[in-house]
Amino acid sequence: MKTSLHNLKWVCALLLVFGFINLNAQNNKKKTTVIDTSECLDFTGSFDGTVKDFDGTYTVKLYLDNKLITTQILKVKKRFSVILNKNSLYTVKVEKDGYIPKTVSINTTLPDKVEMTDLFRFNFETNLLSNDLAVHFEDDDIDFPVALVSYGKKCDCFEFNKEYTESLIHRMVNDLMFGG
Repeated sequence: MKTSLHNLKWVCALLLVFGFINLNAQNNKKKTTVIDTSECLDFTGSFDGTVKDFDGTYTVKLYLDNKLITTQILKVKKRFSVILNKNSLYTVKVEKDGYIPKTVSINTTLPDKVEMTDLFRFNFETNLLSNDLAVHFEDDDIDFPVALVSYGKKCDCFEFNKEYTESLIHRMVNDLMFGG
């Protein structure tokens, strides 16, 4: 009788342990979501026509989630190009010695219903301001991106937030013209 009681305790203990393991295994079977990070955007850029006296080279830095992932050093007349993946947050920073750098923030999140047959394209043209002018601007206005680029459902394209950029330019012009 003592052995059968002892065996019964072992069986109950094993059932409890296996039941707990089974319950734990079922709880760990969470639905995993696969995020599509395939290529989606050819982001290109160059200097606009207002920088005719530029010479030498400039640097383009590409950040993914605030981590530097690539650097390009290019001649001033050469256009840069970076291929960006879906569902990611990028920053492109354009730098040239003696000038205030410019950054662009790009959100490549696409709705699930968007079907791609080719890469989207976005072209960025810019100029750079002399470092001598930096004292006239708020630090935030210099450090913040000059443009926020994201997918627009209405145009089925990548576009920049016009209101954001216009507001930033307006503040910077006021700071320059009227001293803030």
